[in-house]
Amino acid sequence: MKIAILGGTGSIGEGFALRWAEKHDITVCSREADKAVKAADEYRDMLLDMGLSCCGIGGCTNEAGIRGADVVVLSVPYNGVIQLLKNIMPYFNDQIVISLVVPMKKNDLYEFTPPKQGSAALEIQDVLPKTVKVVSAYHNVSAKKLANLELRLDYDVVVCGDDKDAKRTVMELTKEIKTLHPLDGGGLSSSYMIESLTPFLINLAIRNGFSDLGVKFV
Repeated sequence: MKIAILGGTGSIGEGFALRWAEKHDITVCSREADKAVKAADEYRDMLLDMGLSCCGIGGCTNEAGIRGADVVVLSVPYNGVIQLLKNIMPYFNDQIVISLVVPMKKNDLYEFTPPKQGSAALEIQDVLPKTVKVVSAYHNVSAKKLANLELRLDYDVVVCGDDKDAKRTVMELTKEIKTLHPLDGGGLSSSYMIESLTPFLINLAIRNGFSDLGVKFV
């Protein structure tokens, strides 16, 4: 499977690239091709240094990355995601788009600030072509821990989406990251509940002296 990661030079993008590279062709995407290529080379070297196999990691612009992708991961901040998608709209066709995006702002602590649609996932679905299948997931996975391949990630991942096949694909990708457990969260309209957990967990960590909190349902 060809997976393009928009925001792939960031910490959460790094984690997905490293964890999925054994079985899939990974494209690290950025507005700057040189930056993406440099990050991809670094990720590939990290895997080789650890003695791990790599199906393929390359870097390119956002436009070039999504053009041939089966799955596009949106690991970019909310403030810029809609304009980004509008700029690269012609390159979308029928990909699965995974939204990790959380609309929030910081005052003293963090506040969930959903758009009129109720969630970032629904807003993204409104912007993209109808042929694109939007799935929301991974909002509450620690970027730092995801990028550390020596760590076991004993987290649950709630996956929301309206297209059953697309949601199944994302759940299977989740299972490939050992000790992550996918849970069917229902339709895309349920995404607001999972998105809103992100600022809550950050605030919980700040108040109690924790870091990198995740979610496990027991």
